[in-house]
Amino acid sequence: MPYGTMPTDLNSMRQPRSRHQQLLLPNPSAAPRTIVRVEKNLNTFGFFTPSSKRLRTLSKTVTLQVRTDDGQRVQAKATIYPAAELGLPTTADQDKYFAFQKIIEQIRKRDGLVVNPVRFSSAAMIETLRMTDGGRNYREIWEWLRRMTLTGVESEGVVYFAGRKKYARDVFHVFQRSVAMGEVLEDGAIAEENYVWLSEWQLENVNNRHTLPIDYDVYRTLQLHIAKALVPLLQIWFYASRREQCAERKYSDLCLLLGLQCFKALSRIKQQFGPSLDDLKEKGFLWSWDVTKTTDESDYKLCLWAGSAFVSAADIRAAENPERAILLTARQGEVLRALVERGVREDRARQLLIDLPEEQPALDQIEWGDMEVKRKERTREPIQNPPGFYVYLLTCNYPVPASFETTHKRMLREQAQQRDMETRAREAQQELETYEQRERYEAFLIAETDSHMKNKMAQSAIDQRVRDHMARIQEGAPQYRWPEPTLRGFALRKLREEVATELDLPSFEEFTRRKVETLF
Repeated sequence: MPYGTMPTDLNSMRQPRSRHQQLLLPNPSAAPRTIVRVEKNLNTFGFFTPSSKRLRTLSKTVTLQVRTDDGQRVQAKATIYPAAELGLPTTADQDKYFAFQKIIEQIRKRDGLVVNPVRFSSAAMIETLRMTDGGRNYREIWEWLRRMTLTGVESEGVVYFAGRKKYARDVFHVFQRSVAMGEVLEDGAIAEENYVWLSEWQLENVNNRHTLPIDYDVYRTLQLHIAKALVPLLQIWFYASRREQCAERKYSDLCLLLGLQCFKALSRIKQQFGPSLDDLKEKGFLWSWDVTKTTDESDYKLCLWAGSAFVSAADIRAAENPERAILLTARQGEVLRALVERGVREDRARQLLIDLPEEQPALDQIEWGDMEVKRKERTREPIQNPPGFYVYLLTCNYPVPASFETTHKRMLREQAQQRDMETRAREAQQELETYEQRERYEAFLIAETDSHMKNKMAQSAIDQRVRDHMARIQEGAPQYRWPEPTLRGFALRKLREEVATELDLPSFEEFTRRKVETLF
């Protein structure tokens, strides 16, 4: 989407990309996250239906696309058959399943491998769920064990065996068998704990890490059922689009996956999903969301942008190696804080900082971005994804217009005016003069390159090179919908940079020295 008109000055021309290593300081602000890995299959085909009451339906069928080992997308189907008296699994069952997966993760870390049967106490699950220690909660765990054991899944290419790397076509159960605390075991003894025999595919996938990472502490704060059901799906979608951290899903497909009623009116759709999406946004699973028409206007689609609770590969490494220090220079720390305050995920911001040259005016670019975001709010094309916009500005080293007075530039001018601080004022004045000399130098480069192109280059050659740059820009950032004037202006700036390197123009130091010699 358009981010505003690109200026055609050469702020970033001739800036060296290399930088020297500096002493890095530890950043103690990163708090550890409780990341739980949950088996992936059940959360792919909508096994848990978002509902506050037990659903007494005959079955639930979900159709979706899966990707084979050779990269082909094929149609797959899953049918969930509930036990007659127990009904379909709901998000209340999902809560217990996630807590159970946390227990399994602890066993895997301790023993290196999960084997049947998995033993756990109801008290341990109640503590993990932060439920009260009451008889009703113990009964709910007993009912959950029965429901997970008796509910059947008919897979037509949906259930994946991670060890064998193939999709299965068969009828399965999630739990092959279960014995609740207080029931009789095979040897006649009374079970003092709960025993669960995981199905073959569950056991294989857990041990082969075919799992989804979930920020469990944040998940436990969610109250709305649709919000809970969306969490594992968001993790899948955002990881698949982790470069943009944005996902779009057709509303009708999502209703089918979750087992929800499908509405036609936009107001009803927002009434149905809005509170849950707002809850996910408040808890950090989403940065923003929107509902818009599909391109063919036959349906609506949900546009979702990732929030800080999305678990990335960097988050997993940090959770598994909490003693590993995250290091930053003082300047990088300031840029990092500015990005995080504007909704950029911390791990994404840290990765971005690795590639920023020391001389890049990142804070100035962020400040100009603030103004652009506010300006666009008053137009018909507001910036829908401000965090992505800030990342874009820094990634492409977007030049701040010379007419825009940044806080840094204003501070330098104010420091220069403080007569009672002569040393500081003198240094600030020198820095301000350098700042203005660089602006004059870049204006000189623009004038020289424009003159060369006008007098030495055919207009057809200029047009062709501009078109070539436009094509390369679009290829390099296909996710941005560039307006024609914006794209042409950016391409012209790139052409000027190219022409400047071909001409024997003085460097910035030579340009400054000549100006000084002229004065004398």
